[in-house]
Amino acid sequence: RQKIGETVRRCLTISGYFNVYGPDRYYFDPSNEGMIASTIDFQRWYNVGASALIKTAFAHTGNQVALDFRLYSVESSEEINIGYSNRTVPRDRVDREIYEFVNLVIRHYTGSPGVFGSRIAYTGRNANNLKQIYVTGMDGVFVSPVTNNGSINILPRWGRGGQVMYTSYVHGNPDVFVGNNNAQVVSDRPGINSGPDVSPATGEIAITLSMHGNSEIYILDPTGREIVRRCTDNNAEDTSPSWSPDGGQIAFTSDRSGGPQIFVMNADCSGQRRVTFAGNYNTEPDWSPQGDRIAFTGRDSANRFDIFTVEPGTNYIERLTQDQGNNKHPSWSPDGRYLVFTSTRGGSGGALYVMTSDGQSQFEIMSGTYETPVWER
Repeated sequence: RQKIGETVRRCLTISGYFNVYGPDRYYFDPSNEGMIASTIDFQRWYNVGASALIKTAFAHTGNQVALDFRLYSVESSEEINIGYSNRTVPRDRVDREIYEFVNLVIRHYTGSPGVFGSRIAYTGRNANNLKQIYVTGMDGVFVSPVTNNGSINILPRWGRGGQVMYTSYVHGNPDVFVGNNNAQVVSDRPGINSGPDVSPATGEIAITLSMHGNSEIYILDPTGREIVRRCTDNNAEDTSPSWSPDGGQIAFTSDRSGGPQIFVMNADCSGQRRVTFAGNYNTEPDWSPQGDRIAFTGRDSANRFDIFTVEPGTNYIERLTQDQGNNKHPSWSPDGRYLVFTSTRGGSGGALYVMTSDGQSQFEIMSGTYETPVWER
């Protein structure tokens, strides 16, 4: 019960919508109460400042766990029906049930369900200090490896079917693979192959290639075997393509104006234009699921990296992090209400953080040294 309660509290805190009270707030023992309204002293909960109350209970028989999750209004002393029915599940499904319940709680208060249970791929280091690709959840509790080889693996991106694409040096050259342990080659052209992003409209793959010298943006067919078109062709470095949610445009980084800046072009590679004009180093664009903002990493006048967003229609820039170490690698959640990123605040090498899209709530989900997290969408 303690683990279930801790997971619920952690998720609600990460969500940024609630002021979650822990046991240190209580002056009474909640375990003396039952699960139904007639056994709960709502006046005591009101006195500690609670407006809502979550009760959890479980019973297990062998591998089966019976779960009882309930949400109450403290003011009305009544249970709130959020559409979750108590159930019995295998032990390894308990966390998924917690996520479902929490998502429904978030929907009740915000109108839109939460995204707990969604996945984040990122780069970390294994026991041999080699960069590998891993996947975790929004709460950072469970970690599963995508690669486990004797080489360097970087820059994960999500492909179709829930598989992770990434650049790996397993064959000596920086090639793009998809699937666990370099299951399938996506692009192994000479030079750099990196940063693939799949069009939500056509399945075509925008990718950075350097087979002719400079890093340039190309469009591959959905298999990666054929080049459909070359988007950039100049003396600058063009990298990090990111499709708009309707597949009609691509954001990318280019240093054609001197230092790296965020540019946008149409899906047919026409209409290339710059959208960031503040600062001299802006990179790593990620287009929001709503299509109204592009998150990116920018370097400020103090030479610190922070997370910003730009509205591609107006070029309006908003700063989301400041004075908390270096913050890099932003990636939007599937609903566009959160961003995952890395931060060196607190002396870490690059912990994983999740923040609300306005930057007001920021929460560390994994301590350590990580790079390039990307949320599955």
